[in-house]
Amino acid sequence: MSLIARLIPLLQERNQIKCSRCGLYYDKNRSQCPHCRDMDETRLQAFLEESGIDPNAKSGLGQFLVLAAVVVVVIFLLSKFIR
Repeated sequence: MSLIARLIPLLQERNQIKCSRCGLYYDKNRSQCPHCRDMDETRLQAFLEESGIDPNAKSGLGQFLVLAAVVVVVIFLLSKFIR
């Protein structure tokens, strides 16, 4: 995948807001989320279960990078003390 193809979603995200109800992104120019604005809580839950969306999910990549950084620092510090 080219670099430009990877950057396009990132550039599009800058003009979007993440909905606090459904977790999907929508345009900043809109006043409400078009995905869930007309849904009551029951329909919203059914929609989220059907689509497999978890609005409270955390980024797995971010957590992985923090863990990887901690491991690298520990290895670096251990290598300094072992010598």
